[in-house]
Amino acid sequence: MEENYKSFDIQKNEKALVIAIILNLIISLAEIGGGVWSGSLALLSDALHNLGDTTSLFISLFSLRLSWKEETPQRTYSYRRAEVLAAFVNSLLIFATLIYIFVEAIHRLFSPSAIETNILLGVAVIGLLGNLFSVFFLFPGSRKNLNLRSSFWHLLADTFSSIVVIIGALFIRYWGWSFVDPLLSVGLSIFLLRGSWKMFREVINILMQGSPPHLDLENLKKSLEALPGVKNIHHLHVWSLNETEHCAEFHVITTCSNWEEIDQLREEIQKILLNDFQIEHSTIQFENRGCKNQDLIVKEKM
Repeated sequence: MEENYKSFDIQKNEKALVIAIILNLIISLAEIGGGVWSGSLALLSDALHNLGDTTSLFISLFSLRLSWKEETPQRTYSYRRAEVLAAFVNSLLIFATLIYIFVEAIHRLFSPSAIETNILLGVAVIGLLGNLFSVFFLFPGSRKNLNLRSSFWHLLADTFSSIVVIIGALFIRYWGWSFVDPLLSVGLSIFLLRGSWKMFREVINILMQGSPPHLDLENLKKSLEALPGVKNIHHLHVWSLNETEHCAEFHVITTCSNWEEIDQLREEIQKILLNDFQIEHSTIQFENRGCKNQDLIVKEKM
């Protein structure tokens, strides 16, 4: 019964993502055409941002389907890193695109060109409506699924971007301030570059097997050493498989006298790791006397 419910829930989330992908793709193509036709760089920058988010939606859908795949002897953690690698490539493409838009916007600030505001307004309103529909479809699943929640917030950001483009179009139409379009493009580029840089740093941290940003190793050590039966925690390594799944391995010097006590202690340790530090996978080596080097982090000699 629970398996059938989970299957139904995933199918519903997949349907919401497919609808959001189709809508976002239509919006992106319409905004690219409208941006070229009207001469609006702000609309083009919003369109390219939407294309980036369409890629993110594909990644969400892809990772959702891959989550059903079972582990194999060759891939003991299945395909959990696929979305991280895709995000890395996507970040580089976004950087290149936004830098181009930023440079072009600076050029247009000093050499403004005519903008067709009717086309700009029409396409921007269509984009806003499409984003609102996508947000509506993804909202129910985003309350229960972290993967969908990230896509939901991406599309919410797109909604605000569309509003900025509409405001710029109104300034140009009623006051003739053509400099507003490239100025908004500069602002949007800087804003999106900051967000992309943050995502890029998170991806690099995962690929380099850095500790999760939310986790304090000293706090983890103190929490585990407070347990009865734990004398010392050392050789601690914590890393992430993806944005939500974290792993740990470490050595424990224990005062337990038999295997039954060690099993009970292991269960207590794993409970703390999961509930307090969101670490799902752990490898624990129990010791009686401990290693020669009992530092929390051991530096390998080159």
